[in-house]
Amino acid sequence: MARNRNKAKNVNIVAKDSVHVINLSSYTSPQVVENPRKEYIEYGDDNQYFQYLIDRYNGSATNNAAINGISEMIYGRGLDASDSKEKPEAYEQMRTLFSKECMKKVCYDYKMMGQAAVQVIYTKDRTKVFEVEHIPIETLRAEKATDGKVMAYYYHPKWKDIRKDDQPKRISAFGMSKDGIEILYIRPYKAGFYYYSPVDYQGGLQYAELEEEIGNYHINNIQNGLQPSMLINFNNGTPNKEQRDEIERAIYEKFSGSSNAGKFILAFNDSKELAASIEPVTIPDAYQQYEFLANESMTKVMVSHRIVSPMLVGIKDKTGLGNNAQELETASILMDNTVIRPMQVTIIDELQKILEYNNIDLDLYFKTLQPLEFTDLTNAISDAEVEKETGVKKDDIEREEEINEQSEE
Repeated sequence: MARNRNKAKNVNIVAKDSVHVINLSSYTSPQVVENPRKEYIEYGDDNQYFQYLIDRYNGSATNNAAINGISEMIYGRGLDASDSKEKPEAYEQMRTLFSKECMKKVCYDYKMMGQAAVQVIYTKDRTKVFEVEHIPIETLRAEKATDGKVMAYYYHPKWKDIRKDDQPKRISAFGMSKDGIEILYIRPYKAGFYYYSPVDYQGGLQYAELEEEIGNYHINNIQNGLQPSMLINFNNGTPNKEQRDEIERAIYEKFSGSSNAGKFILAFNDSKELAASIEPVTIPDAYQQYEFLANESMTKVMVSHRIVSPMLVGIKDKTGLGNNAQELETASILMDNTVIRPMQVTIIDELQKILEYNNIDLDLYFKTLQPLEFTDLTNAISDAEVEKETGVKKDDIEREEEINEQSEE
């Protein structure tokens, strides 16, 4: 399988005990290739693309904040139904099926991994769905399609540790069997991808990795002293290798470390006239270059997530958006309508399939985290639409208005 997600061969040795050259390959989107020897479809290089996404989440501060913020916005204050008062029994069944913990994990996976999945557990007679449980998306791989349909998914707790004699567990896809447990796979349509969907921030992953590498560089520079801080010359002859190693260890223990600027250069010379000379290799305006790369990485990651204002996900910057309340309100409404709502709709459309199996008809929506003053009611012409926009039911609004009127009197 061709390499497709991150670095190719990391190190090529040019000369023995001399110079090492690091070659970085270009970054491309994940490849999905059918392996004729396996029943499931691998995702990414070495079948580890989901782990690659997890590493970029853990390594990039900006990517981490964006994913956390947007996934929380998707879940909002949880699932609700605009017709809950008219259908109390159906509403209680829905709340029992879709627990808060399960839905939070689904929203988190959907944003971070580009897709999510739940286990649909039926009653013994399969007359209805008894329970819905979240299943980590990185543990699943799609079965090869039959007649254009994915009939099942294969489960393994850690695909990177799978052995040749391991047999991943096959779990049927929702509506494709008579089994007691099935998998409902939630993902948006992406052109060119049939089995899996790339994340919506795909174009920013290389910048997330760049931000991660910049951080690693500075940490190593502090901990290990990547730039030598002193040159020590011994001008009384060159001892044998064993003696040189012993002297080097003794000096290292005394002078190395972050408090002593890290590394040193140790040179043994037969005389002072033959003392080693050093030509420093410096990067002009290095701090400006690293500052530019850090800012560029942060900006590009936020662009890939379609973050209108960094303040919306808890990131403060010096732009106008975030410092002006009116502009922040506009940015919040725009992001809610163009980024958050479409993701919520995709998730709800899939959850409705489970409700339909149980003959439950509810108008589901996720309660928004938007402040009431940020909600846009321009196109909300019915009580149900107002509730979806504000997350507040009509009776609660009227009750609050009555309380405010009484307090004013």
